[in-house]
Amino acid sequence: MVEVQIIHRVSTSSSATIQRELAKLGVIVADHGFVYFDFDEDNDGWPAVSEWIARSGAVDVARTNFSKKELADARFLELVPDWHHGYPQPDEDTFGYQQATYDLADWCEVCGVGKKQKAPFQMKGEPKWGKNSILQLNWVFDEYFVTPELWSRVFAPHGVTSMPVMNTAGSELRTVVQIVIEEEVDIIASGLRFEVCTKCSRKKYLPVARGPFPPLAEEPSQAIARTKHYFGSGGRADKCVLVSQQLARSMTALKVRGASLRPVQPS
Repeated sequence: MVEVQIIHRVSTSSSATIQRELAKLGVIVADHGFVYFDFDEDNDGWPAVSEWIARSGAVDVARTNFSKKELADARFLELVPDWHHGYPQPDEDTFGYQQATYDLADWCEVCGVGKKQKAPFQMKGEPKWGKNSILQLNWVFDEYFVTPELWSRVFAPHGVTSMPVMNTAGSELRTVVQIVIEEEVDIIASGLRFEVCTKCSRKKYLPVARGPFPPLAEEPSQAIARTKHYFGSGGRADKCVLVSQQLARSMTALKVRGASLRPVQPS
């Protein structure tokens, strides 16, 4: 039996204090800016790193490594972020992006369920892409942003549209667009752990990091879709993003950096 390998992509805003704390755990990062690192659960240092993540509030996105065959055989795959860059605007210190970007009429401030996008996202400025061409913003874990070139070469040929991203002055940014995800599909959620909100009584499922993504109750008709179900814990509630095998192959052929793929379990 092949042992499952779980890798954690941990990201946080760094400082001299955080740099020293992580250095003691064997992790080397810069002492400023937004940093991220990968850590394998099989590493003997994982318990200490896991404790630091819980204490510091760093973003922790776990993934399972899959073989090329497992990825190639899946009809649909979950799109999983490899990094998070920047914060949605305006007024990030007071979460001003929520009022500016979302219709909050059905949103629950306790569990996070129910917000609906009503306006383009705002960023401070053009993203610093480096070698990446797809990203997620911190706090926004069910939307993807790509370079216009990646959208035109990979997403547009599969019928996926885009929408502009603005700066806080109201000008359209040139090097980033948001991928538009119109379709939502049900999953087969039996056996998944969940929470029920103490205020609105709505259900959301705890994130699934190990193994393939749960099977779908219905297949998407479009190349990219979102789950109807929410995932998260506490005040976080997000829908998972799914892509077709055809779109996944286009991303792989272009060696897209910034996100990974996880097979969806056959139903």
